[in-house]
Amino acid sequence: MSDAYTKADLRSILQSCGIQIISQSGQDFLCLCPFHHNTDSPAFAVSYSKGLYVCYNQSCNSAGTVLDLVMKLTNRNNYEAMRYISTNKLSDAEILEEELKELLDEKPEFEEFPQSTLDKLFNDLCNSTVAQQYFKSRNITFEAMDYFKLGYSENQRMVTVPLHSPDGVPVGIIGRSIEGKSFKNSNNLPRNKTMFNLHRAKREGGTIIVVESSFDVIRLWQAGFPNAVATLGGSISDININHLNRYASTVILMTDNDGAGRMLGKTIAGKLKNKNVLWAKYDHDVIYPRLAKDVGDMTDEEIKQCIKNAIPHFEYANM
Repeated sequence: MSDAYTKADLRSILQSCGIQIISQSGQDFLCLCPFHHNTDSPAFAVSYSKGLYVCYNQSCNSAGTVLDLVMKLTNRNNYEAMRYISTNKLSDAEILEEELKELLDEKPEFEEFPQSTLDKLFNDLCNSTVAQQYFKSRNITFEAMDYFKLGYSENQRMVTVPLHSPDGVPVGIIGRSIEGKSFKNSNNLPRNKTMFNLHRAKREGGTIIVVESSFDVIRLWQAGFPNAVATLGGSISDININHLNRYASTVILMTDNDGAGRMLGKTIAGKLKNKNVLWAKYDHDVIYPRLAKDVGDMTDEEIKQCIKNAIPHFEYANM
């Protein structure tokens, strides 16, 4: 059984347990998870209206009540944890002070990333044969580089992809090395609050295609499907599930063709409400052609056939 908390009380309890709150969305605090190595983006959500917590990282996957959380982090039994929570709740005067402070310090849901930085990264890409060749090696055309305003950082030796809020505000960059396979995103990239290309895909009608990487979205765009979004990893937050519930009537799952990708797709399908959920499929007994792992391994024609032959979730689940 869970309990509701005031926002101020829950903030006090979490901070007393050493949990770093990064941001807030709706009725949840988004935090760095205390149970696994979580330093780049908050994977841990705690609801003050429900008194529940969950980590969206599949390797962690911890969840429970705030009482459970305090017991684990402070090594207390049930009774001791309840006393700890009671002790760390604020007085009425402290709650009022916190609420007034929050009103004065209220920040927008998304912090705008400097457009000047995005412009410079794009210009550097236009002047770099090496970076352009990297994108071309991933079957990304110069037309797509221009449309998505991709970029290049010579200092970091990384290509960059801008991320936007659902309303189209630039909120950060996704970085990938052109040598090897390392990633480096801008600080506090809000990937749990938005998906790559959501601001464009939501305008394309009632169907949204879900993939895992920004490059897969770009390849889908090149194949004639501008209505794709990327989760930017193997997990999805409830906030992004809400975006799919809000903007889509039909969701086509085209996650990676491996165990983690199938698990992600099934998680998404299970959380959608009254949606037509389909799975991209190449042929009656072939998920993706030529043992392709994801969209990036396919030709435009193969991508089109996978979308055309998409099957209902119940049929895919019984395969």
